[in-house]
Amino acid sequence: MAPDQPTEGPSGRWELSATTREGTLDRIMDLTAEMFAAEQLDDSDRMPFELAVAEIGANIIEHAGHGELVTLTLQLQLFPDRLEAWFVDNGNPARVDLRSVELPDALAERGRGLAIALAALDELEYRRRTGTNRWKLVRYRSRPES
Repeated sequence: MAPDQPTEGPSGRWELSATTREGTLDRIMDLTAEMFAAEQLDDSDRMPFELAVAEIGANIIEHAGHGELVTLTLQLQLFPDRLEAWFVDNGNPARVDLRSVELPDALAERGRGLAIALAALDELEYRRRTGTNRWKLVRYRSRPES
């Protein structure tokens, strides 16, 4: 499945369009909180998903523009079996191979965001298409124990 097309219809959808500047990450996190307020989610799903959204959002804000403003769209979707986030931005291509991402040395001050997002998610996809960066984040929801 291509990472730039939503799958089946969600039970809830939230969207944000913004330009990367001070406060953009706060707006991303506010939208995430709005989604979480719509339905009670287990912390084992909510916390990793929230962390991954924050890490990818922060990376777009910091790196995609190389000092220039970038327009981004975030779409959050709440499905019965999963949480999804779709980031689309018009920044520079991300030079990343998600198959080779790993945590940096313990003393490194930077470079943990993608590794953290990968560990927190069940799926993380990146694709460059038609001049835009497209990130798909998926966290499958925990099944209640019977």
